[in-house]
Amino acid sequence: MREAWRRNMTWLRTVGVVGLLLVGHPTIATAEKKSDAQPRAEMSQVFEAITHLLPLSLSDERWSDPANRAEIQKWLDLLASRAVALESHAEQRDAGFRNLSRGLSSDVDEIRERFRAGRYEESRFFMIEATGNCVACHSRLPSARQFPLAEQLTNQLDFSRLSAHEKTQILVATRRFSDAMDVWEAAFVDPEITPGQLDMGGYLLDYLTIGLRVERNPARVRKTLVQFRARPDLPLYLGRHVDGWVRALDATKGDLERKDRLERARQLVRTRGTDVISPLGRDQVVYDLVAASLLLQYIDAAEEPGASVAEAYYLLGLVESRSVDSYWVPQAEFHLETAIRLAPGEPFARDAYAILEEYLILGYGGASGSDLPTDVWSTLNELRRLIDEHTAPDEGEAS
Repeated sequence: MREAWRRNMTWLRTVGVVGLLLVGHPTIATAEKKSDAQPRAEMSQVFEAITHLLPLSLSDERWSDPANRAEIQKWLDLLASRAVALESHAEQRDAGFRNLSRGLSSDVDEIRERFRAGRYEESRFFMIEATGNCVACHSRLPSARQFPLAEQLTNQLDFSRLSAHEKTQILVATRRFSDAMDVWEAAFVDPEITPGQLDMGGYLLDYLTIGLRVERNPARVRKTLVQFRARPDLPLYLGRHVDGWVRALDATKGDLERKDRLERARQLVRTRGTDVISPLGRDQVVYDLVAASLLLQYIDAAEEPGASVAEAYYLLGLVESRSVDSYWVPQAEFHLETAIRLAPGEPFARDAYAILEEYLILGYGGASGSDLPTDVWSTLNELRRLIDEHTAPDEGEAS
């Protein structure tokens, strides 16, 4: 499942920013000064287009129905026309927002052209999955901001026809976090869905991410895990994971409200969840999610980028690459790269590069050197040169 998301990463990253603007992006401080300016007229038009397109895209028949083609094309044309303005706005925002926005104009235009060329299933798929990036963004930080107009969208959707994954994706995209947790909790006690299916589908990790990082409600998460642990069909491996997660919740009680965020995150990153080796490295996922929450809050509160913010990005990329990278849209790659670019001369920059290099090589099936995609190989070379240029000869490793 995660590899499928990686293959569609470029599409999801750029098209999904439409949804980011639709429901509001929690600002993440980086190289540029935060901007309060909002292209409200453009966002209103984008929201109007999404409100019409997403319900249609949930039905293959309605999306490809000749009677709807003119309407769909009209709203796709509107998205394409506003993409340039939205991308321009993103250039004045933080690095994370820019990363999601670059290429938006060309990609929205390509979806529009696919539909125009009669490639309905392809354009419909990308229209549905566009919410993935909204979810990835909204799962980063807690936010009290709501978007009442989102009800206009969700009220038009027939939730009875959606899978639990589709329901929660839309609910998180529209900031209905508690409702999304309700859906997951119902799935966890559904005898028709095996614990293994829930685990393989990423439901457990998604639930932990929203419950801890966004809602910051460890008590609710703990209660749910204890209930889930009592299922008679729970595999041994998963029972051990759940036991470890409950112990970790007890060990990190109160951490989500701490003010010494960076220091506590450093400590949590070094915490081992268990002495038992797990092939998927999820034993420490609760520690890593709590650390990620603290790091994202630290980054968000920072007025200016510096070595400490770069370190926060490095630690964030580290925990994401090993245990909590999102099934929605993986972001470890971007956070590790950001750490290097912000502080290439810091000792952790070389560590960040090594993790990024391994993450990419293994992510592309073990490819190395020029076998990697050209843009990936070019970025790695650029980052390596950047580090070398800012590192004294006796500080670096032998090339």
